[in-house]
Amino acid sequence: YRTGKSFLMNRLAQKRTGFPLGATVFAETKGIWMWCLPHPRQPGVMLVLLDTEGLGDPKKDDDHSDAWIFTLALLLSSTLVYNSIGTIDQRALEQLRLVTELSEHIRVREKDDNPASNFVGIFPGFVWTVRDFTLQLRAGEKTLSEDEYLEDVLRLQTGGGQKAQERNELRRCLRNFFPRRKLFTMERPAADADLQRLEELREDELQPGFRKQVDAFCQYIWEEAPVKVLPGGHQVTGSGEWQQRENGWRVGNACR
Repeated sequence: YRTGKSFLMNRLAQKRTGFPLGATVFAETKGIWMWCLPHPRQPGVMLVLLDTEGLGDPKKDDDHSDAWIFTLALLLSSTLVYNSIGTIDQRALEQLRLVTELSEHIRVREKDDNPASNFVGIFPGFVWTVRDFTLQLRAGEKTLSEDEYLEDVLRLQTGGGQKAQERNELRRCLRNFFPRRKLFTMERPAADADLQRLEELREDELQPGFRKQVDAFCQYIWEEAPVKVLPGGHQVTGSGEWQQRENGWRVGNACR
């Protein structure tokens, strides 16, 4: 909620405007917005960008809305980008607690008796982007890469108390469901006075470090995000391919 994800989606589309950003305290994106355009690196492939309503919007009427939107976005994507602000602390991780509830919303028809064991085959790669990141990537005297920082955060905690068990359940789900995962940290994009008009800023008005970090993120998505593959190994080629057969996935009643 209000983390700048629409701006990142516009960068992936190589457009200054597209998905609305919004400059007020209220969320601009509602539901899931789709943008289809030619892939900038793969001829004959369409890049489908899904900009979703942010998690945790206090104006939502339906308590289950976050779960359904997150589940649908996850199933439709070959790479899921999760955007947050500041640092990866316990509060940021708690925003992803929906991951621990996925087995309640998804069933893999092929082996409905144990759906969680089949999630890896249908789940996308996971990319975490952290905006307005100001910390040094260090552990003592050791300099960490972004991915090392992510793995350190997801390391299981010691202790046998209920709090530790709950925190480890979330970490275990993220590690097991998303074996392909990557982290990008990004500094503040512009001066405070300019943040409300990001769509209007020229490239040279954005912070140089931010431009470099966003470019690295976009290059990774363009070059590493695979074509969406459905259960059975079928590549998505159009609307007809979304109709699953015997070994497809089902989403709960509220999503149908």
